[in-house]
Amino acid sequence: MKKAISVLIPVVAMSLFISTAFRASVVSAQSSKGKSGGSVAATYDTQCAKCHGKNGKGIESLQPPDFTDAKWQASVSTKALTDGIRNGKGVMPGFKDALSPAQLSAMVKYVRAFGAKPAAKK
Repeated sequence: MKKAISVLIPVVAMSLFISTAFRASVVSAQSSKGKSGGSVAATYDTQCAKCHGKNGKGIESLQPPDFTDAKWQASVSTKALTDGIRNGKGVMPGFKDALSPAQLSAMVKYVRAFGAKPAAKK
């Protein structure tokens, strides 16, 4: 019984932490509605890196896609990536009200830039 409780408490605490972080992300995205300006990198750092990581590999415990994985990059069309950022997917909130069409396009390019670079020819 004590062992079950000692396992349950950290799981509940982590769930509350993730839930709170997710809600804060949604509120932040909604409060920036209609704002323009700011770099795509800054937007990624404040809105996306919480789950996707600053390096694009993702926070393992949250299981987001690894943007640095060439197979993932090849398997996701630009339209699907754009739609995912715009409308959200799974627990990820949508950013259609927070990003202008130009910012959305720039964010797609930013995510694509995490992909593996081809080796330089010698």
